[in-house]
Amino acid sequence: MGNRILSFLSFSIFFCTAVSAQNLLSNAGFENFRTCPSNMMGVDMMLEDVSIPTSSSGDYFNRCGSGDFGVPENFKGVQRAAEGSGYIGLYFHALNDYREYIQLNTTKTLREKYPYKISFQVSLAENSKLALKSMSIILTNKRLKVPNSSVLTTSRLDLINTVEFQEIQLNPDNSMANSEGWVTLTAEFDAKGFENHIVLGNFKTNSETQLVTKGESTSTSDFSYYYVDNFILEELPRVNYEKDKNYVMEQNPFEPKGYELDEKAMASVQKIFKYLKENAEVQMKITGHADNIGTSEYNKFISSLRARAVALHLKKLGIDDNRIVWEGVGDTKPLRNGKIKSSDFDDGRVEFVMTKVDDK
Repeated sequence: MGNRILSFLSFSIFFCTAVSAQNLLSNAGFENFRTCPSNMMGVDMMLEDVSIPTSSSGDYFNRCGSGDFGVPENFKGVQRAAEGSGYIGLYFHALNDYREYIQLNTTKTLREKYPYKISFQVSLAENSKLALKSMSIILTNKRLKVPNSSVLTTSRLDLINTVEFQEIQLNPDNSMANSEGWVTLTAEFDAKGFENHIVLGNFKTNSETQLVTKGESTSTSDFSYYYVDNFILEELPRVNYEKDKNYVMEQNPFEPKGYELDEKAMASVQKIFKYLKENAEVQMKITGHADNIGTSEYNKFISSLRARAVALHLKKLGIDDNRIVWEGVGDTKPLRNGKIKSSDFDDGRVEFVMTKVDDK
């Protein structure tokens, strides 16, 4: 049968509209400052378009800063900026549920049902004995200003009648206990149409916060303090498919078991699921293909597995059976027949077509 390529490539999804990458946050790298830091002056007093939602305040560090507020050396440790010359420092966990937060403005209110991607970088200060296992942000419809410096929990926000918000969990690319370099946190989310501010901090009490210790004995006075830098908020293109158009979804797919897909594949199927969920009048036909290395019977079997894996995962996510049709056609329809012109694609692939639901 020869050697088969078993790598599961990310899906090649075609977008009808291209959106240029543009950072939708003001002063996202904390480079626009009114004065160089030299003391415990509030972050909102030194930085433009950065506010504090509670009575506490974080710290601002910059290469132009003096004494304890310089970069790379300052009173919390040693760290170069992730980009530019400055960054902010915040307590994410401290005695008596003390918390610090920052609040950034979006350049425009986010569009309802549009996808967005948020990313920023954090580094645990060297003198912190505690690290968080995870972080989140909260997006709101207005600038927050609440009394005291205790935890800004979602239950507190629920009590403010004029505030709309949604919390977004973030995915780190490394251990949150990393104090040598910067850890990048990212998330993709759909806007609800009211978001114009982003709040960063720890929205859980001490007892609810999951922590990682740095291998030392700890006490109730220990804390978790992070440097924060380089925010990016981008609007992503909305996924849209032309009706009755054939799309190559995946080339050289692996031979799946059941509906198990790898991480990249599941992310791509999630986008297709979202499109089907938002377009109830559409149904989908999935076709699995194989190259001609094996026997016709084997190729038919493999191509069916490939189509079935995608179909089962969509059904598992919640798409009705009557909206998904799948089949495997083996090696009977190679790409080189001219229907899909691309010298880069091999014959092993998964294709799909979106059509209107037949009401008959």
